[in-house]
Amino acid sequence: MVSVSQKIKVAATHLLRSQMELDIDDYGLKGLGDLCNKILAHYNEFPAPDPTSLASDETLYKTVAPLQFTLNHSGESFANYASHLSKTHNIKTATLCRYYFECYANLPRGKRECFIFHDSLDKLTKAANDRTNVSLTYRGESRIVSPCFLAFSPSQVRAYIVVCDNNLEKPAAQRFHSLRLCHIRGVAADTNSKAFHCENFELSHQADLFREHFDPFLCYGQNIKVRLTDKGVERYNRLTTNRPKAIAKDCTECEEVKEAGTYTFECSEKLAQIYFPQFLNEAEILEPRELRLWFKEQFDNAAKVYSPK
Repeated sequence: MVSVSQKIKVAATHLLRSQMELDIDDYGLKGLGDLCNKILAHYNEFPAPDPTSLASDETLYKTVAPLQFTLNHSGESFANYASHLSKTHNIKTATLCRYYFECYANLPRGKRECFIFHDSLDKLTKAANDRTNVSLTYRGESRIVSPCFLAFSPSQVRAYIVVCDNNLEKPAAQRFHSLRLCHIRGVAADTNSKAFHCENFELSHQADLFREHFDPFLCYGQNIKVRLTDKGVERYNRLTTNRPKAIAKDCTECEEVKEAGTYTFECSEKLAQIYFPQFLNEAEILEPRELRLWFKEQFDNAAKVYSPK
């Protein structure tokens, strides 16, 4: 008979243990027990195992430290299910736990993020469907936003919620933000509100465009103008991580950066602030003006650090 508060020891492969430990660090979980209990609390979201094919040969896992945790109250349904399989098919609880842990680890990383933050995602998805706003905390900062849609990075390793804020002074595109799901806390819906991105056609259309052309920095339709030196061109072609797409050189359409000149990139201000500082004086931000002033301020502050005292 399996019960809540029971200590469970699960033999596991090195790969499974490493994957779970990596997720604990990346998602800011309290520890191995926290992750194990989150998985078992939603065990019914995975396919039910075939009791006749569950491996019970523990000799495969003798060289790896077992996963040890205490089943908490969120696992009550799992405990009843495990007791049933133990009685009807003589399946060990540890074997059943390993099956579900492996199901979890085999999910794409972005899907694992959704699984772990299941409760927040449900609230955000409901608000998006109901077209209402929510209050939440993101990386320690309180915000009121309207959730638009769930999206994944191109390689499916990160999950994002695209939201719209209520800053009426910003252009439509700059009112949208992509928030990592794993950093969202304290979601609370305002059921009497109307979603910010449904206030007018421009905002709702912008949300549709970002959904259709999603990237984590929401660059679609946002352009910046940058003057590159020869070394800047070399650096652009070498630094491929988060590299913005070139769309024009000296007002002529282009897709490649081959020589020094003034280029237009499809790039949000957020991405520009991450990507172009590494170019130093080999890239000069020309437009938009607010972004140029941001770079000027950052480099002025950096110059003060190196100025004689």
